[in-house]
Amino acid sequence: MPAFSGSAMIIHFLQGSGTIVMNGDYRTFTYTPSIDLADQTAGSDTNKSYLTTIKDGKASFGGLLQGTNVAGGTLMAAGCAEGLTGTLKFSPEGTALGKTLYSMPAISLGAAVSFPYADVCDVKIDFQQNGARTEGTNT
Repeated sequence: MPAFSGSAMIIHFLQGSGTIVMNGDYRTFTYTPSIDLADQTAGSDTNKSYLTTIKDGKASFGGLLQGTNVAGGTLMAAGCAEGLTGTLKFSPEGTALGKTLYSMPAISLGAAVSFPYADVCDVKIDFQQNGARTEGTNT
């Protein structure tokens, strides 16, 4: 099975004021699914056992912070301000027909920016999944 490079990644956050295209200056993107567990240990059990309950997930974007009013700059930070809700879409292999596309309702937890003295400035944006994640393909 051939591996692929993250350089083709497409990341979009669709919210009320438009689509924020995030892949131009991205360096890292992580999606972490999770699930809640209910402890069903009882009686003479000598080991804990669990039932799976509700699915959840978080995504984290890291990229370069560009200047004012460019795609990777203050427009991205404003378009992903804390509390904004929308749909997060990401496709690890780009937009080619038939390649995997993930989509989920999400809440932006805000843009954390870093301004080091003698290095590039960066931005980190976390998203909380806010409903079911779908896995499909680009059409």
